[in-house]
Amino acid sequence: MSKFTTPASFFIALALVVSPAASAAFGADQASVAVSPARVSVVAAAGDVSWSVGPVPNAQGARASFDYSVGPGTQILDSVRITNSGTTAAEFVVYATDAINEYSTGAFGLKTHAEKSTDAGSWITFDRQKITINPGMQTTVPFSLVIPSDATPGDHVAGVVASVLTTTEKNGSAVVVEQRVGARVYLTVSGATTGSVALAGLVSGFAPAVNPFAPGTLTVSYNLKNTGNVRLDVNQKLQITGPFGIALGEFTPKPLANFLPRQTVQVKADVPAIVALAFAWSTVTVAPGKVGNDGKVTPPGSLAPPPAAGGAASTAAVPAAVPTSVAASPASAPSAPAVAPAALDFQMLSSTVTALAISWTMLVLVALVLVAAYLIWRYVANTRERLYFAIEEATAAAREEALSVVSAATAVSK
Repeated sequence: MSKFTTPASFFIALALVVSPAASAAFGADQASVAVSPARVSVVAAAGDVSWSVGPVPNAQGARASFDYSVGPGTQILDSVRITNSGTTAAEFVVYATDAINEYSTGAFGLKTHAEKSTDAGSWITFDRQKITINPGMQTTVPFSLVIPSDATPGDHVAGVVASVLTTTEKNGSAVVVEQRVGARVYLTVSGATTGSVALAGLVSGFAPAVNPFAPGTLTVSYNLKNTGNVRLDVNQKLQITGPFGIALGEFTPKPLANFLPRQTVQVKADVPAIVALAFAWSTVTVAPGKVGNDGKVTPPGSLAPPPAAGGAASTAAVPAAVPTSVAASPASAPSAPAVAPAALDFQMLSSTVTALAISWTMLVLVALVLVAAYLIWRYVANTRERLYFAIEEATAAAREEALSVVSAATAVSK
């Protein structure tokens, strides 16, 4: 597979959707993407070029993505269809790359062409990496997916991409911009499967309001990692309590959908209207489940195991028990049954962190009141001391005067 570089910066505009139902999962470049439900493909535009990418139909009809359930040591032959619906001929770069979850959002994405693929994206090869397609024409591009004999069980996700490179000028330098469209590849390798997540890096902080009598905002962040080997949906809940178990607030982060194995996502939540009661305990509870479970409340232990991606395999793949070097073409062979996954026991987990919930302006106000009270107390105490001292002096003077009078009277009488 060829690599392309440029002396200047390399910018990538990502436009990836593989079905109308999944169009919201791809992030910022969706404004340039139009979805065609009839073709089960994605259409993108780059100048006078617009194109779509999607799997070729198989015996079961149109497909929204490439879905396979096979054993290690299997080779699958399949094809992707690229349609140039623009008004000018275009050269497309065709390649495969690993799928990822964006760290800050959890959205489904693909590695860039410059990033090295180490999973399913590296198992897919094309005979041609560059294809020129005339306007109004389409091309079927075959590819080979070879699952290594030591491939780990579970889900492996990639994308088959067709991109158009354009050169523009920015700040006096030539910049290569890549616009790309991809079809998702969901591969399930037979074997023991586990569905689990890890919660780490839980921290919280309290930001008080300027108004000392107004509640503040509690910020909580943590990392979720898919430590299993299957795709998951993860429901989340955040509960905040104060001293003596006083409920201060509750927040439900957006469910993490299609969480890929070995991926890590950061979750941040800002919870407003938290009363400053010196301490705030934030308890995060996460509940993993099968894909399609996001947004649903399901008690632990009752989640059904996730089905194989896409159900039946879309190509005639040979199970691991009978390894083969080449599987039949999807256009001419019936689909093989999917490898049945073992039952998964999804477990909830939770973690708690403590934060100081103090209104600093209230502390300053209280400090000022205490200082004023102390000054008043000192003033009153000093005034009292001076008064007592004056009384004692007057008493002593009166006593001395009385003694002087008595002494004088005694002297006269003698």
